[in-house]
Amino acid sequence: MNQNQIFNRTRRQLAGWYILVMGLLLSICGVALYQVVIYSQEYILRQKLQSLSGALHDSIEPFLEEPAQMNDNVKKLLPGLCLKGEVCPLTRDVERRHIAGVFQQEGYYLRLTTLSGQVLATVGQQPVGINGKISTEFWQRLENSEGQSFYQISVLLRTHTGASWGYLQIGRSLVEWNNYLTILRLLLILGLPFAMLLIGGASWWLSGLAMRPIYESYRQMQQFTSDAAHELRTPLAVLQSSIEEMRLAKDLEEVSLNLEMMERQNFRLFSLVKDLLLISRIDQQSVLTNIQPCCLNELIIDLVEELQELALSARVTLTADLLIGESILINGEPSQLYRMVSNLITNGIQYTPSGGQITVTLTSTEHNVLIQVQDTGIGISPEELPLIFDRFYRTQSDRARSTGGAGLGLSIASAIAHAHKGSIKVHSQLGKGSLFTIELPLN
Repeated sequence: MNQNQIFNRTRRQLAGWYILVMGLLLSICGVALYQVVIYSQEYILRQKLQSLSGALHDSIEPFLEEPAQMNDNVKKLLPGLCLKGEVCPLTRDVERRHIAGVFQQEGYYLRLTTLSGQVLATVGQQPVGINGKISTEFWQRLENSEGQSFYQISVLLRTHTGASWGYLQIGRSLVEWNNYLTILRLLLILGLPFAMLLIGGASWWLSGLAMRPIYESYRQMQQFTSDAAHELRTPLAVLQSSIEEMRLAKDLEEVSLNLEMMERQNFRLFSLVKDLLLISRIDQQSVLTNIQPCCLNELIIDLVEELQELALSARVTLTADLLIGESILINGEPSQLYRMVSNLITNGIQYTPSGGQITVTLTSTEHNVLIQVQDTGIGISPEELPLIFDRFYRTQSDRARSTGGAGLGLSIASAIAHAHKGSIKVHSQLGKGSLFTIELPLN
């Protein structure tokens, strides 16, 4: 296949389409994965901030007395609270303490602001560059002067009398998350070419695997065409020679001999064309056109009786051994079943020396029926056994030519068996004979 330019070009095109389609699918999946990760992380962050803000809101509100006024109870509730104007260094110990049992300062920050947005007090590492008057929208995505991003939630606080006190703002730095997304983008971008290399190798292998049966069919078609042309050439050449001799013939006897030769070659051509048409019908799965119950007992008995004359002329004994006491019926086309068994018996007669014996046996199992044709002929060599069912294949070509065979008998028999959902197997030894077994499903 690698030496055929047409199949090589087709294989490259097929592999190229594989790579293109898989590359597009991987790119779409990569983008979708990236968006899903962003959405899921944002959803988790929202849920966590909302949970923290809700817990702190419920803890702080009972201690609020005057709008925008801090008291000692709020300071006790929020360790590390830094009021406006105070310098509050953040130590490592303070960073790791929990606020109200649910809020961890590391990575987070907290603000208490007035209704107008003025900062009253803070906890944690405040984002640099946005410490002035800030927005009090419920959800915000902020960015400071250094390009760092923050996600923030603002919750309205009320005093114990119900008056608006100010806002509680809790935010989370997105630096760590943005770094994670950067790494993920890098992996996706760098991983795509590597994945494409693997896909390229796999695509080349898969395209070769997909082209193999097509190439085998193409090769068999070429071989079939070559063999058919070879088989047709000989009788056509003989016919042409006979016609030329008839033109030069001077007496009726010579003309009669040439006509007899032409008749024989014409019959050979007719048989060959008929077999080729049958093979074509089998390939198109239209060989079974008249399926009906067939009695194999009667079919084998009729065949043995009809082929007795051929067996006697070859000085071969042909017998039938029907081990079944009742009729065996299968669904099939009678003419094709007849042709299948006839081909095997005729093949045995042709390749069995004088004094040999051919036995046709009919047995059955629970689900299948077995037709066996055993001869004491010349046998088949082990290296030829896998090839005998190929079209136009002949063992001992000179002998086959003397019998007028074209090498289609066994291939037709095998095709008919497969058309009836069955199979043909052969066991043979050189000089001892062959055993052909047809296995067909029972009704």
